[in-house]
Amino acid sequence: MILILVVIGIAVAVNTVTTANHGGSNVTLQIQSNSSWTGNYAYHDGNLMINGTGNAVYNLGSNPGHVTVTLTNTGTGTLTVQLLQGGNIVESQSTQESQGIINLDNKF
Repeated sequence: MILILVVIGIAVAVNTVTTANHGGSNVTLQIQSNSSWTGNYAYHDGNLMINGTGNAVYNLGSNPGHVTVTLTNTGTGTLTVQLLQGGNIVESQSTQESQGIINLDNKF
């Protein structure tokens, strides 16, 4: 018995699609607090009411457009609010006042 093995070469093309990162690196809203806070932020996806106690991070994507943030310190501790792009601080404000208000406004 004779066994004949035929190998057919198949060429496979692999395409890698890289999407452009419009506006650069990812933008995040970072809240650092040892007390409670409340407020809202707005960007291209809409206006969101937020509140909490302690730290929080919100991912706004790589091209959030015009971002506005208004937060009130409802506790007695320190509230720091930052907008970061690619891990770098773009805008930052802090307050230690009870009922102190922070406003951030930036276009990405």
